[in-house]
Amino acid sequence: MRFEPTEIARLYGRSRVGVVVHQDLKAVYVNDAYAKMLGRRDVKDFMSEPDMRQYIPPSFHHEAAKLSEGFQEGHGFHGWKKVYNIRTDGTPVWMEISDETVEWGQGNAVLTTAQMIDNGTTAMQVDHMLGRSFIGVMVHRNMTALYVNDAFAHLMGSENASKFMENPNVLRFIPEQNRPRALKHVAGILSGALRGERHRVRDILDDGSSVWRDLTDERILWHDGKPAILTTAHDVRDEVEMNEELVRAKASLEEAVTEVIRLVPSAVAMLDSDLKVIHHNYEFSRLFGVPKSEDDSPSFDISALRECYAKMKQNGHGHATLDEMQTPSGRLADIRMNMMEGGGVMVSATDITDHKRKEQMLDTLASTDPLTRALNRRGFEIAVSRLREIRHLKDKSWVFGLIILDLDYFKDINDTYGHAIGDRVLEKVAETLRQALRDDDLVVRLGGEEFAVLLPSATAAVTKRIGERLANMIRAIEVPVEKDGDAVAKVTASFGATVGGEGRQRFIELAEAMALADEAMYAAKEAGRDQLIFRTFEREQDS
Repeated sequence: MRFEPTEIARLYGRSRVGVVVHQDLKAVYVNDAYAKMLGRRDVKDFMSEPDMRQYIPPSFHHEAAKLSEGFQEGHGFHGWKKVYNIRTDGTPVWMEISDETVEWGQGNAVLTTAQMIDNGTTAMQVDHMLGRSFIGVMVHRNMTALYVNDAFAHLMGSENASKFMENPNVLRFIPEQNRPRALKHVAGILSGALRGERHRVRDILDDGSSVWRDLTDERILWHDGKPAILTTAHDVRDEVEMNEELVRAKASLEEAVTEVIRLVPSAVAMLDSDLKVIHHNYEFSRLFGVPKSEDDSPSFDISALRECYAKMKQNGHGHATLDEMQTPSGRLADIRMNMMEGGGVMVSATDITDHKRKEQMLDTLASTDPLTRALNRRGFEIAVSRLREIRHLKDKSWVFGLIILDLDYFKDINDTYGHAIGDRVLEKVAETLRQALRDDDLVVRLGGEEFAVLLPSATAAVTKRIGERLANMIRAIEVPVEKDGDAVAKVTASFGATVGGEGRQRFIELAEAMALADEAMYAAKEAGRDQLIFRTFEREQDS
């Protein structure tokens, strides 16, 4: 695709999405949005020093140059990725970027679009995802904490995360005789020589008391470009104390175990060497119980636990975990099994169903526009990727029709009737689009009063016909401006449409189709609004 400076300035100059065109990592065009993301005052300030290496962490210079060279020699869209750059004031900025090869002057250049990830640095991402988790989370390097959440701070005897970070040395919690082994373990994970596996440790708190934790360590890249260790910690004091109580009370094991298991809030059961349930609590019955038999004795479906037990014995381990297991009750649970002395197994299960539902709800919120309930850009890209994969799995080609529409004179509606009526118009437009389309068709709010519709498998003729029908339906929208009055707000839209995908003279990526449909929509605006213009890359006649 060929771009001229004036053309790209018209398309992206005022966009809130950052855009930079570069050759050999030197900017040849940048818009205000991108300049300000990198800490520059404006485009002029940015272009006074166009070398983009100054914003790339030194450890990534070689990789960035190699990618840029490959993209310039390639063609088309090169996908999305998350990166972090360094602003002019030295602070990191996390961005989601896409790269595309374009023709520029006498050669090729790379067009990069960028959006800031709102939760910023890795530390903020970790805190956003895990800050309120009941699981303890710590990021550390060489036994010095870089981040902890409140759950970890509480586990280690501190009032909160801030109090803990007043003394971030975590080596003090490790018994002295275990410190050399712990330092060797940490160094191995940081260097990549070891993979962190789940293990149990006993720490000594500042007040002299002890705490048992189950830890999992994972090597990550921190926002300063250096490796660090992400540690998740589960408080297993109750489990350890329960086991110690069982050992101490071995003479009266039956009575002690029954009482302890009954009091544990998680699902807990003891199985004998034949995997028969000999002790259990109410929560275990709720997750694994099946209708009672004729003799009114409790029955359990533990077939999945049997499979886990067989693998545990085969691998020679004393414990095993099974995450997100579907229990007979239909609930999801994280399972932990531990071999007991003399045979038998201790099983604990944590119901995570509600937690997973919240995760799904948060994922929906992250991919949906809250006002119109249409997809946002992130949700649109994910949905398109899934549709494309499904088509290929069915051995069918990926083709689509694309319509971009922008409401005409929408600012006048807000100015005349107020933003509440404007929001209602946007909701009504999105609702009209959804009702008029098939279940597989996608409706996305690109921003402001601009929407897009993707029509899987649609031909050019079908795309035009649907675009005209949508235009007629939007013309018919009437939104009352007063409860008891007859006045209504009406709206029209300008439409740009195209087709893309496989099966044509060349493969047309979604990003290319979006740019062409957007261009056609602006042409419809300039031609007087309230109309549809259809274009293809073969430059068929406008219609």
